[in-house]
Amino acid sequence: MTLANGSTDKTVKYWDLETFKSINVTPIDTSPITNLTFDEEKSPDYLFAASGDNIKLWNIENNKLLDCLNIIPKTISDLVIANEDRFLLMSAIQNNNIAVWYAPLESINYDETIDTIPSSDSQQAR
Repeated sequence: MTLANGSTDKTVKYWDLETFKSINVTPIDTSPITNLTFDEEKSPDYLFAASGDNIKLWNIENNKLLDCLNIIPKTISDLVIANEDRFLLMSAIQNNNIAVWYAPLESINYDETIDTIPSSDSQQAR
C-alpha cells in the first residue's frame, strides 16, 4: 500500500506503508502541491495532483505525466473523484467566493504520455 503527500517544495513523495520508507519523490510542478487524489477504481497507480491553477494526472509507477487540466485562474483547494458518476470534482475559494468544476473522467487521457519526469528516489527498492 502506498501513501502520497504533496508539499510546498513542489514535489509529491510516495511512502511504502509496510516499511514506512520513501519509495519515490516526483518533482511535479512550479507551485506547491495543494491536493492529491488517487483514482483507485481505474488503478492505484493513477494520481491527480493539484498545483496552482492546474491538475496533473500521473502514473506513479513510471513517473509519466498523462494529462494536464488547466483551471483559469484559480488555486485548487479540494479535489475528489465521484466514483459512481466517474467525475473529477474540483473547488477553489477566491475573494470569498467558492467555485466548483467537474470533469468527466472519460474525457481525461489515461493512455498516452505527455512527459516523463525523473524522480530523485526512483532507484530505491519498492
